[in-house]
Amino acid sequence: MTAEEYQARQQALHKVWQRLLAIFLWVLLLLLVLHQCGGDLRVPAYVLLAGNIGAYVGIHRSLGELKDNELAGLASSWLGLIVPSFVGGILAFVLYYLFISGIVSGQLFPLFAMDENAKEKSVDMLKELHLPWPSEYAKLFFWSFVAGFNQKYVVDIISSFKAKPPP
Repeated sequence: MTAEEYQARQQALHKVWQRLLAIFLWVLLLLLVLHQCGGDLRVPAYVLLAGNIGAYVGIHRSLGELKDNELAGLASSWLGLIVPSFVGGILAFVLYYLFISGIVSGQLFPLFAMDENAKEKSVDMLKELHLPWPSEYAKLFFWSFVAGFNQKYVVDIISSFKAKPPP
């Protein structure tokens, strides 16, 4: 690698890191706002944000493996940084619903419980779910982060249902 190529790569990395930091700060600001004003939507919002953060960490980890032209393309595109995180948040949300449904369950995964005063049998019951212990919240946010960080994980879970014959 020549000195000019090295310098161009370092400039592209610097630009990508600046943009990732800016996006991360916006995500943290959004997290603070949702924490203060989120009400019943706090947990789903945290799930989306944990998936976003996982995707950003995944992008950051992969920067060293990118070829020079890929890195230059990423440095010139905000969408190249925002879309993967958006997808990470969506996949975290899909995984959240797989946990609620019980399709994905076990000791490693969060266990949801219905509030004692739950009344209606409708989609509004989703607001009346909670995780009974702090460790269950930790599991939920960990797996939400993983869903964004390794987006192939959730896609593989969904694909595994396609491969199985119905009962």
